[in-house]
Amino acid sequence: MNPTVVKIFKNYISSTWKIKFLWVVLFGVLIGALGTIEPLIFTEFIKAIEIYIATWEIDMSYIILLSLFWGGFAVVFIILSYLFDYFFLAKTIIKNYHDQSLHYARRISKMTFGHYLSKQVGWMYKILDRGTENQLFFLYSLLLWVLRSITQVIFITIILFVINWKMAVATLILVPVAVWIGLFIYKRVAPTQKKLDEQYIHWFWILWNGLSNFWLTKILNLEKVFYKKMEKIFEDSFKKQLRVNMWWSLWHWYTAAVVIVSRIIVIAVGFYLITLWEIDFATLFLFFSYIGWIYFPLSFIFDQLRQFQKYLTAVEIMHEEFDDIDHEDIDKGKSIKNPKWNISFKNVSFWYLEWKNILNNINIDIESWSKIALVWNTGAGKSTIINLILRFWDIDSGLITLDGQDISQIKKSSLRSHIGVVSQDNSLFNLSIEENLKFAKPNATKKEIVTALKNAEAHFVFDLENNMKTVIGERGLKLSGWEKQRISIARLFLKNPEILILDEATSALDNTTERKIEKALKKLMKWKTSLIIAHRLSTIQHVDTIFMLENGKIVESGNYKQLMKTKKKFHTLANPDKLILG
Repeated sequence: MNPTVVKIFKNYISSTWKIKFLWVVLFGVLIGALGTIEPLIFTEFIKAIEIYIATWEIDMSYIILLSLFWGGFAVVFIILSYLFDYFFLAKTIIKNYHDQSLHYARRISKMTFGHYLSKQVGWMYKILDRGTENQLFFLYSLLLWVLRSITQVIFITIILFVINWKMAVATLILVPVAVWIGLFIYKRVAPTQKKLDEQYIHWFWILWNGLSNFWLTKILNLEKVFYKKMEKIFEDSFKKQLRVNMWWSLWHWYTAAVVIVSRIIVIAVGFYLITLWEIDFATLFLFFSYIGWIYFPLSFIFDQLRQFQKYLTAVEIMHEEFDDIDHEDIDKGKSIKNPKWNISFKNVSFWYLEWKNILNNINIDIESWSKIALVWNTGAGKSTIINLILRFWDIDSGLITLDGQDISQIKKSSLRSHIGVVSQDNSLFNLSIEENLKFAKPNATKKEIVTALKNAEAHFVFDLENNMKTVIGERGLKLSGWEKQRISIARLFLKNPEILILDEATSALDNTTERKIEKALKKLMKWKTSLIIAHRLSTIQHVDTIFMLENGKIVESGNYKQLMKTKKKFHTLANPDKLILG
């Protein structure tokens, strides 16, 4: 059996329980079996008509009883079908859809930072959306329609052979041929259809890539480039899809031809058996009626195989993408208790790749409530140190401690809850300003939010048409760089963490605003352990210790005055006139 189908049913059974799953199957078989009874009922009416034509007599009591039975059967069948569709199928399959969506959403949200960097966000979203949705379609189609169709074919076959085996053979003689043709067509087009489904997903990835970098797409005039890529995929897919659909259309035509030929065979054999007095007209009518009840369900089953190919491709890609995803347990370890907020790096080395050493034997001591700065050029390892403190990465050698305790033994959730970060690239959610700020403090009052905005010099918010209710767009694109920066700083004021990390926190601000923000940040940094990354000397002149990094190593350390007196690299790069470093 297809391993993806096995996974789907394992997931479905785990969310419905085995006994309930068995009830779903048994109830589905019951509905399918009941659906085969109706032709037997109206055959009895045909027999009554035959008797009336032959004798001019009719048993009205029997006709009334038969009519009542038929009406009662129809009511019961409709009610049972509804109960099966809603209470057995819809509830269990939708629950499975929710369970799977939450399961993979949880896995995605817990994936490691390194795994995230190797993925395309839009690609992951589309795979999850298509995978969970197509699993729902697969289960619903299989358990509602295919199960019913298979059950009907089996029960009708049994009924026909019980009534008259000669007529049964005449009715079913083309079934093996129809099945063989269906399997032949399916095997011929299934691999191509799978590749086409993968191409359609790739088309979406190209579109998302352009939209997620919309500004860059416009700046570099890449609209036509992305369009041509998508057009090329569609031109190729269009031709292949036409060929695939040609085969499926052939199957539909062949089914219609089989039904016509079967009717001719049944009429011919039935007429012959009537002349021999082996069957009556009502029996011939019954067999003739059941032809469509056999061949059209078979046609439907093979038609669903085409849909199943599409469903299973999407589900298979979802499993490939997310089942082995690297994830982190943010609640594994100990919670921080009675902290003093001393951070220490002892002989720490780290590399993303074996041939690319980022940090080499780093030793840094950040005493409680002290302020340190990391300086030098891009790629020297400053941001990596921040990511190691936040435990986005685990070090390759050495030790990082908080109050003497190895931070790898501390819960990531506990550690990060006490750290506040403002970086150069301040991403915000496509929500209102108020909602973005409340992520830092969910129970914050309006007064606290207003105070945080004022402390961050984000007075522009109060001039917006919708004030704090303003929705700021994807990643905050409706705001300018300095506006996003101020919102991020306001978020930091609201969170009021014990450890502050300022990664070029004032880089997007003008000098006047920078001075105002620095004044507010100094107030915020009071009685806090602070780590600052900056190029502006005004930001780091008054910190306790400056660490200068080069090629992953600390080459100088000391306070501003000490480093200027040594007249080494820091002194060479410092430019007091422009208040910048470099």
